[in-house]
Amino acid sequence: MNERIDQERAWLRSFQQLIFGIVGVLLTVVFPVISWTNHLFWGILYTGLALVPVNVMYMRRYRMRRTLNPPLAHRYRQQLWSDCFNTIAFFIAINGGELFESNAAYIGGVLILGVAGWLTIRIEKRMKEEDVWRPTYEQLRG
Repeated sequence: MNERIDQERAWLRSFQQLIFGIVGVLLTVVFPVISWTNHLFWGILYTGLALVPVNVMYMRRYRMRRTLNPPLAHRYRQQLWSDCFNTIAFFIAINGGELFESNAAYIGGVLILGVAGWLTIRIEKRMKEEDVWRPTYEQLRG
């Protein structure tokens, strides 16, 4: 159990560092470029590129959890697909008609984002109900 807690904490720290780095570059580089060029293209392109390492982190978490708790592999796989689905929907929704010219793609992205969020919440709830390591989640917070 300690191994799982240590690995979950290490993954969480790595993920937080990644997000901190993405936000830092967004604030220090991308926002000034957007204001200088008066065009959102660079921000959208950066967001799309930043979602790639986020999905790589989700895949690392999936592999780690699958090896530590094989009976829940199907739930972890569902969570991985939901996370990837969320990032694609987020990219389409944040696009705002900049790269995809049709409003239908934007509205579709927003709807997909809502459905993906609902799926993620549902999968997370089921996983916590089935997980034999349930106390681990409380220990990660503390």
